[in-house]
Amino acid sequence: MAREPERSCVGCRERAVKAELVRVARTSAGVRVDANGAAPGRGAYVHRDPACVAAALRKGAFASALRTGLAEEELARLKEQIEEALQAI
Repeated sequence: MAREPERSCVGCRERAVKAELVRVARTSAGVRVDANGAAPGRGAYVHRDPACVAAALRKGAFASALRTGLAEEELARLKEQIEEALQAI
């Protein structure tokens, strides 16, 4: 029986099955939510929990995990994209 891949949440640092997390990817087009989890580029994962999202944004965990700098407007746009992805579930 195959094991499902696990990833660490950048908000709370707990491990979870990849399907339970939202992937944020750094691509050539910028940082964005990766809805299907298969976009090329460096990725960071966060639980589908507003508390984990808030913690990741507060700690600067997305910038660190994606190895890039994120301006305030980029963080605000990313927060909106994550909130939309959470509502779509």
